[in-house]
Amino acid sequence: MDYQEYQKTRAVVIERPYEAALREIRLTQPLEDAYVAQTHYSSISSGTDMKTYMGLQHPEQCWYPLVPGYETAGIVVAKGPKTDGRLNPGDRVMINECRKYGDVCAAWGGGSEFTIKDSNTTNSQFDYMVKLPDNVTEQQAVLAYLPCVALKGIRRLTLKPQQTIVVSGAGMVGISAMQILKILEPTLTTIAIEPNAFRRSIAHKYVDHVTAPDEARALISQVTDGKMADQLIECSGHADVVGTLHRYIKDGGWGEDDEPAHIHLQGDYPEKIIMDHYHRWFVKNATITMSCALAAGCKEQVLQWISERKFDVDSLPVEMWPVSKCKEAFAYKAEKGEEVFKIMFDWSK
Repeated sequence: MDYQEYQKTRAVVIERPYEAALREIRLTQPLEDAYVAQTHYSSISSGTDMKTYMGLQHPEQCWYPLVPGYETAGIVVAKGPKTDGRLNPGDRVMINECRKYGDVCAAWGGGSEFTIKDSNTTNSQFDYMVKLPDNVTEQQAVLAYLPCVALKGIRRLTLKPQQTIVVSGAGMVGISAMQILKILEPTLTTIAIEPNAFRRSIAHKYVDHVTAPDEARALISQVTDGKMADQLIECSGHADVVGTLHRYIKDGGWGEDDEPAHIHLQGDYPEKIIMDHYHRWFVKNATITMSCALAAGCKEQVLQWISERKFDVDSLPVEMWPVSKCKEAFAYKAEKGEEVFKIMFDWSK
């Protein structure tokens, strides 16, 4: 089939808050540099997608109806005459974002059966498709996206041997950060803070210590002999957590040889962030950074780690749903909340 013949597609559409459907939408007219990809598997992001489903995103970012989803994998089915030449029909790929559709808002979405990836719909800096290693499955590739987000954030930290680093939140981004920290610097002491018992049970495999928030300060103090954490990466996406993170980090920055603590915000925070009273913060002299999405090269790196069995996605509790049940799946995830770690859609069903 010629690349120009792809005009319509099935897609997961959030029609309005709390209403999802699988229905036909229009695609943009593919340009001559277009690749066309067919989605075989996708998933619901517990953070961004569910906040979108519940109407919590800001209208300058997205409006309804919209196509959510950016964790997608499948196969290249067609290409135009002026592509970059990296891929060919038949290649298995991470598909990911599509920034434009023909008759609905794309937001950051890509949850469509067919996706046009060209200079009109794709941010060339990091939205580009990446071919999968032969020993990486498409299901694994779906789960490779959010580790890329964590990797971009971790690159803002300065990892040194023997440091203590806290990861706040044990969703997919947090679990990914826990693994990547140990890959990059095995001597780190890592501590996960997570309020949900189910998610704490997942985190135990990937960090040295796991704690609930009400016990976290005491545990970190015990592990560090009272010093507290050198760095912290916040992955929960809960705005009310951010203003309290001073509780877990060390004092510092009083001298040239006294490096202050560093906090990196890696969550999706549609809500307003309110900081605790300033006197609880200013003695920390902390550096706070933030990032979103991913960076060029992150997909290739994470896929390599999965291929080499350095990064584990196979142990994660993933529920497989037919995409025809996407309406029910979103409602189920909204009801169960943190008790559901990840829902993946099979587009053949």
